[in-house]
Amino acid sequence: MSEIFRFTGTWRRIAIFTGIAVVSIFFILFILRSLLFSYFLERKVNRFNNEYHAQLAINKAQLRNISGILLTGISLKPESGDTLLTVDSLRVSVNFWKLFFGHVVFQNLELDHASFRLEDKDSIPNYRFLLMGKHKVLETDTVGQVNYASMVARLSDAVFEKLPESLLLKDLNVVYETSAHKVSFYLDRVTGFNHVFHASVRVNEGDSVKNWILSGSLDSRDHIAGFRLFSSGEKNISIPFIHFRWNAAVSFDTLSFSLSEEAVGDNLTKLHGNASLNGLKIHHEKVAVNDVSFDKLGMEYSLNVGNDFIELDSSTNIIFNRLNFHIYSRYRPKPTKQIAFKIIRPEFPAEELFSSLPGGLFSNLQGIRVKGNLSFTLDFFADLSIPDSLRFMADLKRYGFAVLSYGNADLTRLNTSFQYNVYEKGNPIRSFIVGPENPDFRTLDRISHNLQIAVLNSEDPGFYLHRGFIADAFRESIIQNIKERRFARGGSTITMQLVKNVFLNRNKTISRKIEEILLVWLIENQELCSKERMFEVYLNIIEWGPHIYGANEAAHFYFKKEASKLTLPESIFMASIIPKPKWFMYSFDENGHLRGPEQDFFRLLSGKMLKKEQISQEAFDHLVPDVTLTGPAKLMLKKTDPVPADSLRIQDDPIF
Repeated sequence: MSEIFRFTGTWRRIAIFTGIAVVSIFFILFILRSLLFSYFLERKVNRFNNEYHAQLAINKAQLRNISGILLTGISLKPESGDTLLTVDSLRVSVNFWKLFFGHVVFQNLELDHASFRLEDKDSIPNYRFLLMGKHKVLETDTVGQVNYASMVARLSDAVFEKLPESLLLKDLNVVYETSAHKVSFYLDRVTGFNHVFHASVRVNEGDSVKNWILSGSLDSRDHIAGFRLFSSGEKNISIPFIHFRWNAAVSFDTLSFSLSEEAVGDNLTKLHGNASLNGLKIHHEKVAVNDVSFDKLGMEYSLNVGNDFIELDSSTNIIFNRLNFHIYSRYRPKPTKQIAFKIIRPEFPAEELFSSLPGGLFSNLQGIRVKGNLSFTLDFFADLSIPDSLRFMADLKRYGFAVLSYGNADLTRLNTSFQYNVYEKGNPIRSFIVGPENPDFRTLDRISHNLQIAVLNSEDPGFYLHRGFIADAFRESIIQNIKERRFARGGSTITMQLVKNVFLNRNKTISRKIEEILLVWLIENQELCSKERMFEVYLNIIEWGPHIYGANEAAHFYFKKEASKLTLPESIFMASIIPKPKWFMYSFDENGHLRGPEQDFFRLLSGKMLKKEQISQEAFDHLVPDVTLTGPAKLMLKKTDPVPADSLRIQDDPIF
């Protein structure tokens, strides 16, 4: 029994001495805390300056209480450049116990009179050193590839862990200035308490002064964030600097965003939330000629970040004015770059689509009224290392669909004589009647059959069989563009070219292509015009040379004869120049004969005609891949070839 007590007494003495030692160490550290803090702070500052080639300076640093820090007179600038940051005073308090175990977690943060000035006046911006000075290694897996899930999780931890429980920012000014423009954001007071924050922002740009309100919440424990941005006045928010930099304008009433993070093991991180824009207005010449307005745009998203992929889950819902649909997308960069995209919208009222078209975007479709239902499917997959494996499928189906009124555009105008206006670089250059009133107008029966089959085989072999679109043609165009890494080929059908020329302006905008697709779908599926009439109009309006329009005018320009009299070689030649009508003059060599690439086109096109039994074997065998110009065109021939020969086969307007 006494042995036990003796043993217990020994351990008690050890515990007492250990406790005294720990307390003594803490007491010594507390006494020397200011010296230790100054030492470690100086090391951190010197290390930062060396790594980033910067001059970070702190005039005075103090420890306050056991976990409070006061820094005054802070400044940051590159070694050669203007000052990036100045701060009068910074007060922070950290969680002592987490700090003891190596984690810096802010409990309170106060910032007084801070100025953050981004200058891009010279060849080297004053903030570039932050991007160039230190190269951090991304999270990688065991085989050296980037682990996106781990990277996002660590980044999220780093951000949310540094969020203070209470926040007070006073007199904060952020300025971005170039040699020709300046934008500043001034925040008089930013407060945050119990995960909720609020700020008033004054935005100055030139003579314009706007006031914004930013409010939201940040929960560092559950990794949840959200905010709303709106104007405090009657006017909406205009994004600054965009007009100066890109000659564009973007404005909106309210921007809302929320995010919550969920880590599912080491190989998957999920991000959920929503984003919405109310009253969005956009103006840019590449989007549309007029201002484009959206009542409501929104997304309820679910983003999956795996170790080697980023995926927008199929539960993601897109809200587009009155229309909503689910979307799926996946990007996997390794071991080969793969892109997947899918939209499935089951049967829905057609009016939801047409009433959701943004104002100012589709002028021809404004005011259109429809009935019935539609459904839409889009399925795209590409492995960029194997372009030929590309999958593309798009289908817009109708159920009892009908157009009640066409609004601004009379889509039946193709059936009668109409005035056709020709534009070049946005300027009108010519106008003529498409109909019997025009002496150069020719009905199909007065246009050589040779020319008709040559143009069909060259431009759209399945014209009489499809309804305006050829999915395989789009697929082949995308494949070729991927292989050549440029927009080398378009997938336009004759109907699409006709709609583009008759109903749409020549401005190459995103909206024009979308409007073209919708107009083609309406004309073809509502059978507003026969295929024969569409082809007839097409042959009478397309450009066949510099300011030469229509088959008959072109026949006289090149061969001094009627369109009905064109031979097979002459027809193939005329079909060959449709993609590049102004470049015919470079198709001939110095002796007046067709160049090699043009002769190859003769053989290719005539081979297609023979295979389809559109010409006889005898005609094919006797075909000489050459023509002699007898009209005014011969005076315009050039003896040099200023562009690569194969570029003459590229369409003039491959995308739009």
